[in-house]
Amino acid sequence: MKLNIKNLTVITIILTFSLLFPVIFSSSTVPPLPLTPEELTFIENHPIIYLASDPKFYPYEFLDSDGNYKGIAADYIALISKKTGLQFEIAKGLTWESAYEKAVLGELDGLSCVLKTTARESYFLFSEPYYDTYRVIFINNETKTIQNFDDLKGKNVAVQKNSSHHSYLTDYPDITLNVFTTVEEALKSVSEGNDDAFIGNFATSTFISKEIGITNLNYISIADQLPQSLHLAIRKDWPELISILNKALTDITKTEKTTINNTWIGVDSRVNYQEIYRVASMIGALVLLVFIVSSYWIIKLKKEVKLRKQIEADLNTAKEEAESANQVKSLFLARMSHEIRTPLNAITGMSYILRKTDLGASQKIYLEKITRASRDMLSIINDILDFSKIEAGKIELETISFNLDETLEQLINIASHKIEEQHIEFSIHRDANIPNFFKGDPKKIGQILLNIVNNALKFTTDGQVSLLIRLVAKVKDHYTIEFSVKDTGIGMTKEQLGQLFIPFNQADSSISRRFGGTGLGMSIVKTFVELMNGKIEVFSEMGVGSTFNIQIPLEIDYNKDYETRKADAALYFKNIKALVYDASFFYSNLLKEYLHTFNIIADFTQTEERTIEFLTMAAQEDSTPYNLLIIDYESPTINGIAFLKKLNANPHLHNQFPKTILLVPLSRDDLYDKLDEAEINLGIAKPIIPSVLYNGIVELFKINIIEIHTEQTETIKDENDITEYPHQILVVEDNLTNQFIAKSLLEQCGYQVSLAENGQVGVDYYKAHQEDIQLILMDLHMPVLSGYEASTQIRLINQQIPIIAMTADAITGVKEKCQEAGIAYFITKPFEPEDFIQKVKAILKTSFSDSKIPVLEVEEGLKYVSGNMALYTMILKTYFEENQNVVKELQNAINSHAYDEAIQIVHKIKSSSGSIGAKVLHEVAIALQTALKDSQEEYIPALAIQFTDLLDTLLVEIKNRL
Repeated sequence: MKLNIKNLTVITIILTFSLLFPVIFSSSTVPPLPLTPEELTFIENHPIIYLASDPKFYPYEFLDSDGNYKGIAADYIALISKKTGLQFEIAKGLTWESAYEKAVLGELDGLSCVLKTTARESYFLFSEPYYDTYRVIFINNETKTIQNFDDLKGKNVAVQKNSSHHSYLTDYPDITLNVFTTVEEALKSVSEGNDDAFIGNFATSTFISKEIGITNLNYISIADQLPQSLHLAIRKDWPELISILNKALTDITKTEKTTINNTWIGVDSRVNYQEIYRVASMIGALVLLVFIVSSYWIIKLKKEVKLRKQIEADLNTAKEEAESANQVKSLFLARMSHEIRTPLNAITGMSYILRKTDLGASQKIYLEKITRASRDMLSIINDILDFSKIEAGKIELETISFNLDETLEQLINIASHKIEEQHIEFSIHRDANIPNFFKGDPKKIGQILLNIVNNALKFTTDGQVSLLIRLVAKVKDHYTIEFSVKDTGIGMTKEQLGQLFIPFNQADSSISRRFGGTGLGMSIVKTFVELMNGKIEVFSEMGVGSTFNIQIPLEIDYNKDYETRKADAALYFKNIKALVYDASFFYSNLLKEYLHTFNIIADFTQTEERTIEFLTMAAQEDSTPYNLLIIDYESPTINGIAFLKKLNANPHLHNQFPKTILLVPLSRDDLYDKLDEAEINLGIAKPIIPSVLYNGIVELFKINIIEIHTEQTETIKDENDITEYPHQILVVEDNLTNQFIAKSLLEQCGYQVSLAENGQVGVDYYKAHQEDIQLILMDLHMPVLSGYEASTQIRLINQQIPIIAMTADAITGVKEKCQEAGIAYFITKPFEPEDFIQKVKAILKTSFSDSKIPVLEVEEGLKYVSGNMALYTMILKTYFEENQNVVKELQNAINSHAYDEAIQIVHKIKSSSGSIGAKVLHEVAIALQTALKDSQEEYIPALAIQFTDLLDTLLVEIKNRL
């Protein structure tokens, strides 16, 4: 290698300066240290000091390949030796751990280069610091989750054993430490991804990383970290030596310190030709070796590449086959769902129609068995489809406002048939302090509870099943609710528990034969619970029973929850004095808890005699009479209704008889028909749900100082009001049985029904009779023209006519496809006839508006201003001026999904429209506001169109009056 003139000049200057350096400094005189006689005596008695060192604490101290002690500490010790006359011997052949242990045990006199820690102060005296270093965090380049020291909580952190960093990290129990003998091992662990981070000295770790070829690490500074100082540590019985060392360190000049620092830490931009020669020699040797073995490896690698390509090709083929099979499975499930749901719809529909006819007792039993069998079959189909969606990763959660008690009521209604059939006791204990309204996915929560409760009922042939709902945690608006289902059924062994959540698996083969089912229910439950970030635990004992504990986190909906308003009502409940007669210890305690929560004063009895005694005493002139009496039907020996008749006949109680609530057994719906005859004010089904009891008491005493129900209930009046107008409904359906069922159900409610056997006939019929038709029921799969295509064509004629899809498809994507075709509402086959009718009524109620009736009812509006026409006209003018841009603002808010803003706009119109007599607009505004609050995407578009049309019409009517 040729050296240019510039490089030769630099090298010459350096060599000359190196030769002159010792001469220059040896000629200068160094003043002696100001040592005391005691310190001089110590040096005379201890001329050699034996120190322990870290052989790999680069670049502060280390042993090179020849065993020579080098580094920053070595240079400082050499200066101290020169200034004091002491000789320092470094123990060699020891690891840092063993060297440290010998120093602690006193076998060596001290440590040459350490950080000062509280633990080490127990064994050593420390000199003044002679060098500062910094502690940093090293992470893998691929690690994105660690940005600062706080992010190390819960992480695996590598550290060198017995280092100051080890002592430092022991103060952080949230960090999991992996201790290594050397820094190299620790750095390699982080580099290979075995640990999340390494805490160590910046200079040392950087030096070692380069030496061992690690290039995939980054470092992060630790905020608010003071520099770490390096000291000499000496045995505690040699304070004289510490004094000597401190004087020597003080005597070291700034120039000497700079020289040491630049030697080991400073950046050197010069070319290290010696290193280049060394590396070049090694490369040459390696190249020669590579030439020798290259032929062998090339041949071997070619074979491996060929084999790998073959494996990849096989894997791709297998993947394509699996994807194809999965697609065939999905298509099969979709088709199976459609084909099975269609006849199931016929079974449930015809059963409902048949139930309306005159039947004998045995015929009613047979019909009920047919209905239950169809429901069981639908449940199996739904389980299989849910499992298919889980496998495909297509299960999605929705977040809407829902009433927890309504979910519980639906659970009771569905499970009541099985409870009645098996004659077992079913109870619910719900913590009354848990709010009612939450944001979450009520359908999946309901499905979870139904699967667990049905499972408990299925395996409990005698005894009871209970559901306990309690609050286990609360953080601001987020509640963790535990649903605990306990049964006294057959129980499970540990082995059966281990297989409980495996799909298509049951405790043993006899379970399926004895109790039925697909074995998918528990697997689906576990998936749904985990999807909601919840957890499920199961405890069971063979022959004793099982307990399922499910915890689900939910966010409270303060806008709807009546708990925030219940405190106000409690002031009025103080005037209620209640007497409860319930012989059941469970229900007595439950009612005591609920009434206490409502702030109602109550007394409790367990016998007929005590009940009569309490009522008689309270009816005396000097006592406060009871104004509420709650009796469990099953408590009196003569039954609750007979007992209340007896009480009513008592002349001492007749004039001051309280309002009465009868607790009705779940399976005794026939008792509700007897309440009026017995002069009973209200019947409430067991198991008792707190909000049902609460609302019942409010209704009895007409407490109107709060809004007990949400605004949605304002729209719910007598459902039969709709049938006063002869609505015309078009049913587009190719299946004759389904046509018959839909037509029969609708005509029973007073609707006029027209039929079309396919989509094309439906479109043609609508074109010819569009002025008469107010609603269309549309099947999706039909010959000639499908429901999607027919709806698209109808939307070109009329954007507002409500279209309800009647679909047997239960697969993902149908809803979105319907929306693209202009279908805003859905009814899934097979449908429950009563649910079907209620949905049709609800949609007609919010969608239908007789265009011949003006939006503005002047006579109604004048009532609010006592007939003052001048004032009314002024209010109309203000309304007209304020609402010119409302339609545009609302459309923008809805299109951008800014529902909170849209709610405020609608709320303003709702309030003012009712005050001027625009009742139709007021009711539609209530429906739209409710849909916006619940994010009911399927209803919002149609309601928004109707709202804006009515508002536009109203503004035109007002303008014509001004």
